[in-house]
Amino acid sequence: MKYQAVAAILSALSAAGTAAMVVATPEATKSCAAAGGAGVHVPIGKDGEGAYSASTKGCFDVIDTATPLVLAQIERQPLRPFGVGSPAYHIADYGTADAGTSLGLVTKMVGAVRARAGEEKEVAIHYEDQLTNEWQSVFNHALGLKPTTDAYGNAIPSPYALDNVFVEACGVGFHNQCYPSNSIDFAVSFTAMHWLSRFPSSLRGSEHMHAARCDAPPMPEKEQAADDWRAILKARAKELVPGGRFVCVNFCKDSNGHFLGQTDVGASMWDSFQSAWDELKEQGLIDEEERLGVSFPNYYRTKEEFLEGIEGDAEISSQLKVISIEEKVVRCPYRELYVSGKSNKSPREYAEWFVPTTKTWSHSTFKSGLRQDRSEDEKERIMTKFWANYMALVEKQPEIHGMDYAHAYIVLEKKE
Repeated sequence: MKYQAVAAILSALSAAGTAAMVVATPEATKSCAAAGGAGVHVPIGKDGEGAYSASTKGCFDVIDTATPLVLAQIERQPLRPFGVGSPAYHIADYGTADAGTSLGLVTKMVGAVRARAGEEKEVAIHYEDQLTNEWQSVFNHALGLKPTTDAYGNAIPSPYALDNVFVEACGVGFHNQCYPSNSIDFAVSFTAMHWLSRFPSSLRGSEHMHAARCDAPPMPEKEQAADDWRAILKARAKELVPGGRFVCVNFCKDSNGHFLGQTDVGASMWDSFQSAWDELKEQGLIDEEERLGVSFPNYYRTKEEFLEGIEGDAEISSQLKVISIEEKVVRCPYRELYVSGKSNKSPREYAEWFVPTTKTWSHSTFKSGLRQDRSEDEKERIMTKFWANYMALVEKQPEIHGMDYAHAYIVLEKKE
């Protein structure tokens, strides 16, 4: 009965849930840190359909890579007193998107907690993201109402099916304190905290659309990223219980200079983006200002920048301890399956399969580079052509196109 009741509630909320969607512009995000990050990143697809998890299969592999780290920390961390009347075990997933990619891990986390505390132990799962997030998709996934599979067709279980699991959501934004002090036992975040709380937009007018592409990082993005990282850490330090853990798996620029979509394998995704975007001007669809108008509002920190935010701040270092930090590259599952012959796809089919994984997180930023005097319909027609350009590029040499993930896997403990 609980599934039918939840389905009815979600159906009633569907229309209201889409009313809050906004287009990302610099003007709209000047105060976004106080408003749940609205406008920094706008999800694509209809809320409730789970387009992010359906198209971003590499994130399942990234989280699988982090799973042993998470489960090992649950085994080691001190647990709050259990028994009749004791608090539930609280898990927070920050920047969850539509919650689909972390379902398998969260299910395993519940099992690991109960292996120590008993099968009847109540667990509360707190899903956090910006207020314009796909919240109906979150509940469809978290409550098991919409089936989820990884890149290899494996079904992903829902933790809600385990009983005595409670699901909640928060739209405050992870740059702020989202939960009461000393309330979260275990915090996780995957591929999310590279998004900045405000738009520096310093790359507008340059040939570089992302800070990671620059020989030296632009100072506005670098400074905003440093401020944001300290704010994130201070907020998590307040929320965690003493002995609580925070596993943050965040995009980085690693010691080899590799970052998302630009590693030692295949073509640079960013070169492909630039080529497909420049082609719009050649096709007479955008002007020079628009060609140079894209400036991604996110930043891939280095290992040194992550550590400086923790160890270089007296307040943070007095509360949080670094257990480990490691750089890892996870290969693009789309390209790996295609090159191995396991996808059984033609070059065109591969392009149509792979390109959406790059679109889920970048579409709104590219769109924000277009002139504001264009209508929404005109912008979307241009964006459709942009993605068609990219697909045509991938179709020519599918085996070299992919999106490898470069992350820092950080494990933090709140000092007791």
